[in-house]
Amino acid sequence: MVVATVDKFARLAFEPRAGALFGNVNRLNEHLGYYRAWAPPTGPASLPARSREDPPSGANVPVHGFRQPDLILQDELHLIEGPLGSMVGIYEAGIDLLATSYDNGVPVRPKYIASTATVRQAEEQVRSLFARNLDVFPPPGLRAEESFFSSTGRSHPLDCREPGRLYVGVIAPGRGAQTPIIRIWSRLLQTPVDRLAAGIAVSDLDPFWTLVGYFNAIRELAGAVALTRQDIIQRLGSIADAPRELTEHDPMELSSRASSLDLPGMLEELSTPLVGPGREPVNAVVATSMFGTGVDVARLSLMVVHGQPKTTSSYIQATGRVGRTVGGVVVTFYRSARPRDLSHYEYFTGYHTTLYRHVEPVTVNPFAPRARDRALGPVIVSVLRQAARLPAPDGPVPVGERWRVQQRLTGGNWFCRAGEMSTARNDPDVGIVPDLLENRASQQPVPRRPARSETADHARSELELWQQLAAQENGRLLFYEPTVTRQASRPVVLGDLAHLVARTGQAYENAPNSLREVEATISVEGRS
Repeated sequence: MVVATVDKFARLAFEPRAGALFGNVNRLNEHLGYYRAWAPPTGPASLPARSREDPPSGANVPVHGFRQPDLILQDELHLIEGPLGSMVGIYEAGIDLLATSYDNGVPVRPKYIASTATVRQAEEQVRSLFARNLDVFPPPGLRAEESFFSSTGRSHPLDCREPGRLYVGVIAPGRGAQTPIIRIWSRLLQTPVDRLAAGIAVSDLDPFWTLVGYFNAIRELAGAVALTRQDIIQRLGSIADAPRELTEHDPMELSSRASSLDLPGMLEELSTPLVGPGREPVNAVVATSMFGTGVDVARLSLMVVHGQPKTTSSYIQATGRVGRTVGGVVVTFYRSARPRDLSHYEYFTGYHTTLYRHVEPVTVNPFAPRARDRALGPVIVSVLRQAARLPAPDGPVPVGERWRVQQRLTGGNWFCRAGEMSTARNDPDVGIVPDLLENRASQQPVPRRPARSETADHARSELELWQQLAAQENGRLLFYEPTVTRQASRPVVLGDLAHLVARTGQAYENAPNSLREVEATISVEGRS
């Protein structure tokens, strides 16, 4: 089992050891397991692994490769959209080839199971990303208001016994932004304390004790943090005889500014229930879009959304994190100076009554010209470096060993086979790649399908760029050259900003190390 995120697909072009994930191994070490020759898992500090054919310790025996992955689970499919989705889709074309197994020469493609929450036109998205037909499971219920998971029958707005959410819209024309925020937060924070003093059971108040503030921008979040630590504390003192006390650690922040190492502890702290006076959980949380993906704290039921999020799907995702065990309250604060917020407030009831009808269709276009410019070359490198065989009409075509060899240091000099493209351009394993990518592009939905032969011609031009650079540089050409601790000095297939500035020669400029690197870095050169 392999657990990964889609943004790391880009590393397939750089890391030859990744071939082991797809069954492409030919050695077994008694200590380290399966690997490919010249790409062992580790090595001593004095002798880097990339400079050895086999690990330095333990017995190594030759083996045949094993089966490729035959089941791929994709969680949060609705998040794979836009530029990220287009990059994922074009890399999925290569992964599909790498994960294809063969039964008596017949290609057997892996199965995909994906989970998604808020998607319209899911069939087009699945076709664009995975080139598969879509079967929805579980199927819809017998009636329109019922599904396998839920029933949308009417309930009283104040019934909090069952999971669900009550949405409240607030707008304050002429009051600015700070005054309404102070008053909304102060009242929502103080009410649970007043109800506890009135004798309401702790178990009934626990879901509403921690207030979650959801923000669309870090700038707005930072402003709310400042208000919480001064103005809101003053407001609490003016509206209650026994005001709620906020600590110096309030509010907890869940955003890109929080360290990933601290997140598990923060989520565990959020799960601490209200036991009684003296043992209170977190008072307030401020969060950005991070809160809508992966924060599963069942006890949270109170949220303030600051401004209408850009998409309905993100609104559903964020507010869906509260009210999971008992009824929840979501207060959406709209700015009257923002036309979009004002429109949502005016149609508040109708919009929230039919919330899921307003989910925007997902946009994914893997074979758009800009996506091909950015990723087609690195995808070709990934396929040639990691695949053992490629499907062809007359049976699988073996991929030459030359592409699998890890570049390594030998006698202080780099050794690499990337330069052999100057003579291997017309070999069967190389020549078939453009046709395989063209076949993938032809399976795109009609509105997103490129013109016939356009993808194949583009792929051939990318291979010719590699071939021309290999012929020009001969044995000096590397697949890539790390530039973190050294200056760029050699021509490379997979380029980066350092090689662009040094003008050493690169086949594919700004090859992404992560699929979240959508746009290339811009270099500004100053002159005196």
